[in-house]
Amino acid sequence: MSVSDTTTRSGDRFVYVLDHDAGLRSVLQEADRARCRQHAVAAIAEVPSGPWDPQANPMPEAELGLLVLDGLLIRDVTVAEARCGELIGPGTILRPWDESGLDAPMRHEVDWQVIEPLRVAVLDQHFLRVVAHWPPLITALVARANERAQDLAVMVSIHSLKRVDVRLLAFFWHLADRYGKVTSDGVLVPLALTHRQLALLVGAQRPSVTSALGTLSERELLRRDDDGNWLLTGEPPEDLSVLAPNGVAA
Repeated sequence: MSVSDTTTRSGDRFVYVLDHDAGLRSVLQEADRARCRQHAVAAIAEVPSGPWDPQANPMPEAELGLLVLDGLLIRDVTVAEARCGELIGPGTILRPWDESGLDAPMRHEVDWQVIEPLRVAVLDQHFLRVVAHWPPLITALVARANERAQDLAVMVSIHSLKRVDVRLLAFFWHLADRYGKVTSDGVLVPLALTHRQLALLVGAQRPSVTSALGTLSERELLRRDDDGNWLLTGEPPEDLSVLAPNGVAA
């Protein structure tokens, strides 16, 4: 599979950012929303599924970054032989062309894999000038960076859990907080993540993930539906040690 080194800029297509980001819209007073909506516009860029090399096509005009509107990608960081994946979805702000670890004292590689086609808003200087008139928007944008840092801290803790079945259960309940939809059968996480992708995201080997998912399915804690999405049953466990002590190791 070839690496995508070009991001399609839809120069004649723009998006009203507040229409696509309820979190940003919610921080404004009702009286401010209509006026801000008209001015807080951004160009759209698109990235197809597959490996993505943003270093090959940086966007200097995106001074604040790219706001993910739709799609899903994995940021894959490799240090020596160890790999760690970060799942990124709508609402995240990225500056992926800044993330090269080749010149760092501890060299590391950063790779990007788009698993669902991306549509992003290019947050340029015009957008920055607009949001400067509404301080709550600035606060909300800074909060996004803090939320991502908190999310990464949670993922470090999940990676530290000894058993893969426990990691997977903790990971899916963590995803449910952001993506979950309550159904009559349980909490649906509508992300068609493969076993290989899950292995990267929880820091395990793919065969261990397959075995651990089988264990969780047998215990009716997590299963895959016919569409490839994931269904959590029951309530979030207050104590993950309730799982069998002979769970699958990494």
